[in-house]
Amino acid sequence: MNTVVTLAKKDIKVLLRDKFAMFWIVIFPLGYAVFFGTVFGDSGGPRAGMYVALVDEDGSAYSQAVMEQLAAHDAVLVDAEESGALLNRSLDEARELVQKGQRTAYLRLPAGFGENPYALFGGASGDGPQLELGIDPGRQAEAGMLQGVVMETVFGALQERMLDTDTVLADLGEAQLSLAEADDVDPTQKFVLTTFLSALKGFVSAFDMGQLGLGTSDDADGADATVGGFGAPLAVVDVTRQRDGEPRSPYDITMPQGAVWGLLSVALGFGITLVRERSSGTLVRLRMAPVSHAQLLGGKALACFTCCVGSMVLAILFGTVVLGLRVDRPDLLVLAMFSTAIAFTGLMMTVSVMGKTEAAVAGSSWGLTMPFAMIGGGMIPLMFMPEWLQDISVVSPVRWAIISLEGAIWRDFGWADMATPSLVLIGFGAGFFALGVFIFRRTGG
Repeated sequence: MNTVVTLAKKDIKVLLRDKFAMFWIVIFPLGYAVFFGTVFGDSGGPRAGMYVALVDEDGSAYSQAVMEQLAAHDAVLVDAEESGALLNRSLDEARELVQKGQRTAYLRLPAGFGENPYALFGGASGDGPQLELGIDPGRQAEAGMLQGVVMETVFGALQERMLDTDTVLADLGEAQLSLAEADDVDPTQKFVLTTFLSALKGFVSAFDMGQLGLGTSDDADGADATVGGFGAPLAVVDVTRQRDGEPRSPYDITMPQGAVWGLLSVALGFGITLVRERSSGTLVRLRMAPVSHAQLLGGKALACFTCCVGSMVLAILFGTVVLGLRVDRPDLLVLAMFSTAIAFTGLMMTVSVMGKTEAAVAGSSWGLTMPFAMIGGGMIPLMFMPEWLQDISVVSPVRWAIISLEGAIWRDFGWADMATPSLVLIGFGAGFFALGVFIFRRTGG
């Protein structure tokens, strides 16, 4: 055993002296994780667009018009029934959908919203009921855009209401009735307002409001959240998203990917050193010493395994300290690292016998491992790959390595959940190592 450990220390020291190899093992994986994590972060993370749940507690024609205009907006998707009617959810149901990340936001139209739509011109401090936009505070880009879209649809519906003569006359009649029943209005003011409303009804009755051209200019498209300097009352409510089995940040996804690239570099690096020792005669000299075949390969495997674990530990520590990565299950992370290191140590042994020269091994090994990375989630995250490609990816150890690391970091895996990827990885490692040893011995290694 001392011989195996000594040989492993020798290989590790040789690797640490190779600055070019250390770049691919340490710097490149971390740079990969940081770069793509930042790209995802700047775009708000992986997401599927602005999907809004509707909560209509008012049930008025005006609230229905607002929802229909929102549903017709190009930037928004809303739920609809099979008949095509808009789906009205309860507030609790809509909030839960946002918390689970199944909807970008919910829009609540409270009771009384349609009774006096003109109260909207009172601004956020007006007496009218407030609209409520509930959104994940981590999605600020969508929040700002949705506020503009909601205001556009609210005032668009109000504009249509104001252009309907019968509706305006009905609103003015309700205003007259409310004024007549009001006991706290000064008689002089009541007389003036009553006269004004009567004159206004006469004016509206004499014209077709739809032909007056109100608000029909080209500037109406993309209207902002104000009309005449008054803002509609819209309360934006933070709905903290529940992260059960979902990544908290883009780095939860990119850090396991980056760690896998480090593992590939370790496996390929040790594979090349083994063929280099064969071609330079180092293995022959070691065989002349009291060192067996098993000890030679055991030392190489131990060194590769140690560097694989070290590479993953370094990546996770960097993510934790610098990027705020949080590991949900450190105990399962140990198992994930152990099984993943076994898989890539076995891969190293197969890689080392794919040619007789360093150039041949370097070319053929990348030809083997790049497809593993491509279909296994090393380039495109597993969750974004088409279903047929995810089915094919089961043959890649990269896939199972990423799943095991993600399972410990954010997928809420338990011991039973971790059993499958761990056993698959160990199986990959044993199979690759056995194949490599068989070919190594047959070729006179």
